[in-house]
Amino acid sequence: MAKKVGDWYNYSGAIHMHTTESDGTKSLEEVAEIGQKCGLDFMLFTDHMTLELRKSGKEGFYGKTLVLIGYEHNDPDDKNHFLIFESPQVYPEEMLVKEYVSAAVSDKSINFLAHPDEIRKTLIEYPPYPWTDWSVEGFTGIELWNHMSEWMEKLTRYNKLLMTFSPRKSMVGPTARILKKWDELNLKRKVVGIAGVDAHAFPVKAGPFTVEIFPYKVHFRALRSHVILPHPLSEELEQAKWQIYDALRDCRVFLSNMRWGEADSFEFYGIQGSSRVVCGGSLESADNAKLQIKLPEKALIKLIHNGNTVLTADTDNLEYSVKEKGIYRVEAWKGSRGWIFSNHIRIGIS
Repeated sequence: MAKKVGDWYNYSGAIHMHTTESDGTKSLEEVAEIGQKCGLDFMLFTDHMTLELRKSGKEGFYGKTLVLIGYEHNDPDDKNHFLIFESPQVYPEEMLVKEYVSAAVSDKSINFLAHPDEIRKTLIEYPPYPWTDWSVEGFTGIELWNHMSEWMEKLTRYNKLLMTFSPRKSMVGPTARILKKWDELNLKRKVVGIAGVDAHAFPVKAGPFTVEIFPYKVHFRALRSHVILPHPLSEELEQAKWQIYDALRDCRVFLSNMRWGEADSFEFYGIQGSSRVVCGGSLESADNAKLQIKLPEKALIKLIHNGNTVLTADTDNLEYSVKEKGIYRVEAWKGSRGWIFSNHIRIGIS
C-alpha cells in the first residue's frame, strides 16, 4: 500500500481493466476485492463503450482501494483504442478518431492511447488493435506497457500452452519503438507514460484444458503504475480522484513490473540549489543541476536523455551532473527484464 518516500507519497495501482459490463469475466465488486487483496491503492476501470458503472455510483473506496471509472473507445475499424476518464458521456460509436480525441480533449478528460504499438501477425484469430492516427493532438498520455499486448505479441501456436500457464514470465518491457515515439512526443510537450494491465481474465481452451488466461490477480501482481503525491491520498472521493488524475496529467508517474521486485521506494529527483523535483517536474536550466536515482535494490540503471542512453551503471544509487538541457528519464533492468521506467524530468525546456 502507500509508501512515504522522502517528502512524497507513492501510491501504486492498476489502470485499464474490464468487467462483465463489457468483455471481462467478473463484476466490478469482485475485481475490486481481488485488487484489495493484491495491495492496490487505486484501480482505473475501462469497460468498452459504457459508463453505466459510473452512472450507478460505483466509484469510491473499496476498503482502502480507490476505484475510478472511465471507458475504452475505439474507431469504427476497431483501431485507435482510447481510454477516457471524466468525460461527460460515452461519445457516439460512429465518431472517427480525430473526432473523439478532440471531444475528449475539449471536455478536459484524462485520456490515454491504449496498446498503441500492437503489430502481431502470428495468429490471425487475434488481430492487433494499434494506434494508427498520430496526427491527433492534446491527449493526456500513452500506454507504454500493456500486459496483454506484450503477451499476445509473443504468442504462437507452439508456445500457447506454456505461455498460458506462465503469463508473467515472458514480460520484458515497453518496445523500443514506443519508447522512441514517447520521447519524441515529450520533446514537444508533457505526455505521461502509463502501464496498462488490460485485464479480462478470458477463459480459453488449450488442448483438453480450459484455463483462465491472466486471472485478475496475475495482472495485479505484475504491472503497476505508481503516482507520486505531495500529500497523502484523501479519504474523500472527489479530492482523492483529482489527486490521482492531477498526478497523471502532470507526469508524476513511474511504472514497475512487480514480478522482478517491489518498486515502491524508487526515487528519481532533479536537484538545482534549493529546488528538488520528481518525475514530471522541471528545472530552469542545466547549470549546476544534478539527477539523483535510488533503487530499492541493485539493478542496471539506464539514464535516457532526449531518447538516447547517456549513462549505464549496475548499482542501487546514482548521481549524475547534468551537462545539457532536455528531457531525462530512468530505466532499471534486472538482466534482460525491464523492472522500472520513470516519466521525464525536464531541464531547461518548458
